[in-house]
Amino acid sequence: MSESFMERVCDLIHSPRALEAWEQAEILVAFEDTMAVAYAGWHDPVVQSTLAVYRGGTARLIDGTSACSIEHAALIHATAGHALDYDDVQLTTVSHPSVPIVPALLAISNARPGLKGRMSSAFAVGVAINVALGRVLGFSHYDKGWHATSTLGPLATAAAVAHLLSLDRTATRHALAIAAAQAGGMQRNFGAMAKPLQAGLASAAGVRSAMLAEAGLTGDHDIFGPRGYLDLYAGAEPGDDPATVPIEIDLRTLSRKLYPCCYMNHRLISAGFAAREQLPGSVIPDDAVIKVTAPFGSTVPLRIDDPRTGLEAKFCGPYSIAAALSQGSVTLSDFEDEAVSRPGIRDLMARIDLSEDPRQDGILVGLDHGTVKLSVESRGRQIAFAEIESYPGSPRRPATDAEMNAKIDDCLGIYRRRSNSGPTLLEFRAELRGLIGANAANG
Repeated sequence: MSESFMERVCDLIHSPRALEAWEQAEILVAFEDTMAVAYAGWHDPVVQSTLAVYRGGTARLIDGTSACSIEHAALIHATAGHALDYDDVQLTTVSHPSVPIVPALLAISNARPGLKGRMSSAFAVGVAINVALGRVLGFSHYDKGWHATSTLGPLATAAAVAHLLSLDRTATRHALAIAAAQAGGMQRNFGAMAKPLQAGLASAAGVRSAMLAEAGLTGDHDIFGPRGYLDLYAGAEPGDDPATVPIEIDLRTLSRKLYPCCYMNHRLISAGFAAREQLPGSVIPDDAVIKVTAPFGSTVPLRIDDPRTGLEAKFCGPYSIAAALSQGSVTLSDFEDEAVSRPGIRDLMARIDLSEDPRQDGILVGLDHGTVKLSVESRGRQIAFAEIESYPGSPRRPATDAEMNAKIDDCLGIYRRRSNSGPTLLEFRAELRGLIGANAANG
């Protein structure tokens, strides 16, 4: 059974189907989104600390300097892409698929421009492996405390790079085995600089694994066999049967972030916006109490109750709700350190009761279930109520072209203001199209 799963993984890596025009366009958006938020996060302390260790060499970085090697360029760019927690999400696997894969592919494309014709298909392969592995491990893998981006990411990135490098099936198996040996990362690091670094480490691990396999380093021939990756990383409840999980390209499941914080906050934010519109003059009474219920399991990553930094605030539900209710907007500036201690926000946070619905029967699959309900009560009566089912930017509520253009332009603007230089939106897109190749550009 596991041999069949490995064979099907290798089948996809070696012979993916041709991509349709809309898929080419989706891939281009994924590259733009990932690298735009990397630009926005470039001056974050986690990136600057990483740069201090790994700057210098021949691998080009987005600020015009260089890193020690291809894998270090991937590490730095992926860390930057996850620094603001503004990169895309896949809800079934509770992971960020693009942030380890995109920087890895771009780092290799910079060094080996002759491979750009395979960039789009390599990305599609990586996402497909990410989703398949996540489905087999199931939600209990995440619920156990793993950071799925950094447990799925090394293997997904290795698969993408193995396709890009045209590794044979034997070398591909070795690449996956080497990647599995580096899979790790924990939710205890959420709210700390190590969280975005975990995404960077996943990207570097994928590059390292495929390049070592290309050079002849070997690993186990089937790391999905007994006592292998799937058994070791599984949680208390099984995911889908690996014999029945489809291993196929499906780019319709990516969710784009419209707010720069943990995605589990986004329905809470939307509920806050909707309730605010019902309040006379958008004013919250001084005696108001806000009661919020979320689906079972959906607040697991929101582990910070009393944020002291902007990074911690990204993983605090009451903070995001308070910002949405009081302002009608949630932007990058709300997650700067000085914003977290605003008295008005703190007062409102103290009046927010956030809880989860009881668990229903059956195995949980991802986080895209149930609804978020937000009630504002004053003087013993309800004065506003909102119920949100779909995550903003998700396939059921997709981000518009205008929203994505505004986000990308804003991210690039942040970099330019802090660096006094940097690409315009047109320059940024032209360079990415050049690195990805004509197919994605024509898509």
